[in-house]
Amino acid sequence: MRTLRLLLPGALLLLVACSGDTQLPFSSDPMLGCFATSPRKSAEFRIEKEASQYFVSFERDGHWQREPNALYKASRSDIQQYFRDDADQIDSALIRMAGGFGIFRVKDGATLKARARDSDYMALLLIGAGPVYAVKCQ
Repeated sequence: MRTLRLLLPGALLLLVACSGDTQLPFSSDPMLGCFATSPRKSAEFRIEKEASQYFVSFERDGHWQREPNALYKASRSDIQQYFRDDADQIDSALIRMAGGFGIFRVKDGATLKARARDSDYMALLLIGAGPVYAVKCQ
């Protein structure tokens, strides 16, 4: 028991040290992480969570630029505006209130026309809509 009491503070310190700003490539929250329009591209945008709010940052000229306004978790009716007949195939979504950006996580087995079979995500970007891929954050 004495050994356990001696090891516990060290284990807690290790957990605290490992929970800094290090971005893991994949998070337990499927909406967090880095994404690209091809699985072979570097991250083009990333989703982060701060104080229970989601934010998107875009990679521009080697620097991450965070959008100032938080994304909001889309309701079923919000999702239906983007996927009229297929809203039930979307698991969750984050959308920018002003428009122009949204990331959608599709359910397993979804048969959406624009879905890539090797990706669980679709995004709405200023340049258009289509599949995006979870990639390693750099």
